[in-house]
Amino acid sequence: MSPIISLSMGVVRGESFFITNSLKTLAFGIFTALLFSSLYTYFMPLNVLTEEMRGRLNPNVLDLMVAIISGIAGAYANAKSEIAKSLAGVAIAVALVPPLSVVGIGLGWGNFDVSYGAFLLFFTNLIGITLAAAITFLILGYAPIHRAKKGIVYTSIILAIVSIPLIISFNKAITQNNIFAKLNNYVYTENEKIITIHILDVDLSKKIPEIFVQTNSNEMLDTRDLKLLKSDIEKTLNKSVILNISTNTKVQ
Repeated sequence: MSPIISLSMGVVRGESFFITNSLKTLAFGIFTALLFSSLYTYFMPLNVLTEEMRGRLNPNVLDLMVAIISGIAGAYANAKSEIAKSLAGVAIAVALVPPLSVVGIGLGWGNFDVSYGAFLLFFTNLIGITLAAAITFLILGYAPIHRAKKGIVYTSIILAIVSIPLIISFNKAITQNNIFAKLNNYVYTENEKIITIHILDVDLSKKIPEIFVQTNSNEMLDTRDLKLLKSDIEKTLNKSVILNISTNTKVQ
């Protein structure tokens, strides 16, 4: 927590000493975390992407809000001696250490898609915390506005650039949620065949969304049935999709 709060104070007061030393400490901490997490992963005989890891691969604007709240808490806790600084430290650690660990895991596996997603979350949290803490210090009267303007403007520009992929990711999350809401436990009937589908995953990385579904039916399904099912799903969603189907037939 300390180097991040010092960096925020340096930004708001325009003091290069705080900024330089904080960045050095942060760089050392980041390098150490990446080194040990990647080495530990490399020598571990496991290569399983857990739900905890998956949850840190697609950051969006909601994660940025968490970072901003953490930054406000950190700055306020350091400004007020009666508040336990450890509480803000925990909030910041939760926002920074887990995604940084996932970056190291991705490096240990040689999976740069994992590393990229987690690093975007880490960098988002770092910039969000720094800017929020700096503005909090400014409001609390630690520097006049004219002195803080330059540092806050630069930090805000970086945050705005980082926010672009976050907004894109957030829009994708909304699209995924809409597809899940419309299709999960969706029932399609064709003659005497009753087909229920369960959504397993939605991949929006391609131009045409790919939907992974499992079907449950009372009779065996042939190619015609699956094509009709796909056509009905496309009408429901009002868009073309790629349907990746695994079937499960229950014969009475």
